[in-house]
Amino acid sequence: MPDRRIFRSTSGTVSMIVAGVVAVFLLGDALVRAGLGETMLLAPWVLLIVWVVYAVVYEPRVETDAAGITVVNILRRTTVPWGRVTDIGTRWQLTVHVDDGSRVRAFGGPSLRPPRRRPFARDNGEADAARFSDTELIRQQWEDSRDSGSAGAAVQHQWNGVTLALLAGLAIWAGTAVFIVATAA
Repeated sequence: MPDRRIFRSTSGTVSMIVAGVVAVFLLGDALVRAGLGETMLLAPWVLLIVWVVYAVVYEPRVETDAAGITVVNILRRTTVPWGRVTDIGTRWQLTVHVDDGSRVRAFGGPSLRPPRRRPFARDNGEADAARFSDTELIRQQWEDSRDSGSAGAAVQHQWNGVTLALLAGLAIWAGTAVFIVATAA
C-alpha cells in the first residue's frame, strides 16, 4: 500500500484544464489584438475566474498517509491523526468523525459512487485495491493504521495558504488595474 494517497474528483481536474485552456486562449487573443498593456489590465479578471475554478473545484481533496487523514477544503485544511478518528462515512460527501464529537466534512474528494478501475494501478497491491471505491480504500487505510496512530495528537486546522496567497495576489493585481484605468480616464 502506498504511503500517501490523494483523492480528488476527476471533474475537478477536467474543469481546471478547460479553464486553463480558455484563459490562455482569451489572454492570447487579447495580446494579439490589444497589445501587452491592455492584456495586463485584463488578465487579473480572467485569472480570477480560473482561481475560482481552482479553489472551488480542483483544490478540494482528501489526502491519506500512515499518520492520518487530511481534508483540504476551499480555504481550510484539517489534519486528523488516525488515532483520533472514530468513524468515516459517506453520504453526499466524505465525513470524518473525530473522538471529541466533531466532524470534518470534505467539500471535495470521494463521494458515494460505485468502485472504478484505476488505469495506472501499480503491481504492489494497488491492482487489488483498484476494485474498491475511494471511500473503502480510505476506510481500509484507517483500519490498518488506527492502532499505530497517536490518540493524543491534536487535530490541526490551518488556512489553505497557497489558495489565499493566489487570491491576495490577484486582488492586488486587479486593484492596480482598476487604479490604472481610473487614472487614465
